[in-house]
Amino acid sequence: MTDIPIDNMLMDFGIAYNEYPNARNALFEWGVIQRSPHRANIAGSKSCLAREVLTAAFLWHCNNGDCRQAANKDADGYGDLPPLLVVKQSECDICGGKPSARSLDEMSAALAAAGRSRILVVGGTERKEREIREKSPPCVEWRFVDGKVARDDRYYRPDRNWAEIIVIWQSTPLDHRVSAHFDGKGDRRVITVRRRSIAALAGEITGHVRRR
Repeated sequence: MTDIPIDNMLMDFGIAYNEYPNARNALFEWGVIQRSPHRANIAGSKSCLAREVLTAAFLWHCNNGDCRQAANKDADGYGDLPPLLVVKQSECDICGGKPSARSLDEMSAALAAAGRSRILVVGGTERKEREIREKSPPCVEWRFVDGKVARDDRYYRPDRNWAEIIVIWQSTPLDHRVSAHFDGKGDRRVITVRRRSIAALAGEITGHVRRR
């Protein structure tokens, strides 16, 4: 695959222009960019890796005032808050380009059409759990698993058996020793959400039940 301009790649990711130096430095520190963070080009084959690194290294948020405020509040749930990175709204980890309530309403309608209601979320934060419970229609039943504290499999078994959909919420506080109890191969109830926003979580659930 041919080389591509790094600035063009960052633009395609939706990263704000004034954030390019921060993004470049992170890619250099993680070894995605070699020799100098100021290089012009990168191998096109590294584009997916670059996005994964930037997703792990930063909390992406748009310039919406509510999202900026929520990004800073996430420090309560994440412990050491990841550095913030300003991106366009559609890439925002907080709103996902769509209000959380509307995404949850769409998810609820899809669940009702599929005859399902019980969702188990593995990971997340207390703030996000509260927001989901507050904004979600009452017909959706939620259970949440603390992603930071690993326990014996017998502890997780009742929730796992109860769930109709199991969501592994990556990019939130989530220990592999916890998620390993839920990501069994061949379990068609399990989906993985790789972005932090509630809208992204609701959207993945909506897509999952509609595909089924």
